[in-house]
Amino acid sequence: MFLPALLAGTLVAILLSRRPQLDPASPHVASVAAHKVEHELDTPRGARGWVRRHFDPKTATGLALVAGMLVVVVGGALVGVLAYLVRSHSGLQDIDNSVAPWGATHATAFAHDVVQAVTELGGTRGLLIVVVTVGVIEMIRRPSRWLPVFLVVVALGQPTVTNTIKDLLDRVRPTIDAGAASLGPSFPSGHSAGAAACFAALALVVGRGRSRRTHAALAGVAVFIAVSVASSRVLLGVHWLSDVIGGLALGWAWFALCALAFGGRLLRFGAPVEAAERTIDARDRVGAPGSLGPR
Repeated sequence: MFLPALLAGTLVAILLSRRPQLDPASPHVASVAAHKVEHELDTPRGARGWVRRHFDPKTATGLALVAGMLVVVVGGALVGVLAYLVRSHSGLQDIDNSVAPWGATHATAFAHDVVQAVTELGGTRGLLIVVVTVGVIEMIRRPSRWLPVFLVVVALGQPTVTNTIKDLLDRVRPTIDAGAASLGPSFPSGHSAGAAACFAALALVVGRGRSRRTHAALAGVAVFIAVSVASSRVLLGVHWLSDVIGGLALGWAWFALCALAFGGRLLRFGAPVEAAERTIDARDRVGAPGSLGPR
């Protein structure tokens, strides 16, 4: 269970440490090089100019938004494909059936207890405790009026979307655990989606004002926890493998969408470009060295 989670978390941490601009919540989008800022500010105003300034891959802000939108689109598409395969009774069920009994067959009593403890991190009570605790601490450390709103939208919006999909598909859970049927529809996994969305959001708010390496490490830890929770649901026999894959995709897509809407760690959409505009305008007015010149 922990090996694939550790591998996934490590890969994400390494990727973001080397390419921080791929992080849709990266604070480094505010540190745009002068020529890139000039490129942004030279674009026309209005709707067309807004799109060019915010989605042009040549700019740091644009690249971050493109990366975030890719997470949303790919995650949503994966959930859609899995939902279609679930409804069409394709060979996907054969794969799920082959994986489902593994946990019950190989688990010891101690391993079962460990897996049960891990899965609680994705439950409603576990997520509520962690989100509220971290939220309070972060409001003390680095207060922002948008921080609690962001956490509420992530934490409450995700189960709303997940439960809507569950009700529409109404997939039957595995029969390995006799009590699984009482937990409701199976696809997608709510624990997996909740862990993916909420721990990514917590990594975002905890990473505000910290170093690039810390951002990467926090992202890696968030992925490790989410994949561990997802794996635990399969090992406990309460979800199919495709359920947890769909849950992770949905959770990360929801987080990316919320992160884009709230402007990443700056918690204010469009702030990097606006800050750059103010800086350049100030330089132009005072004629400071390094000014890009009057416009």
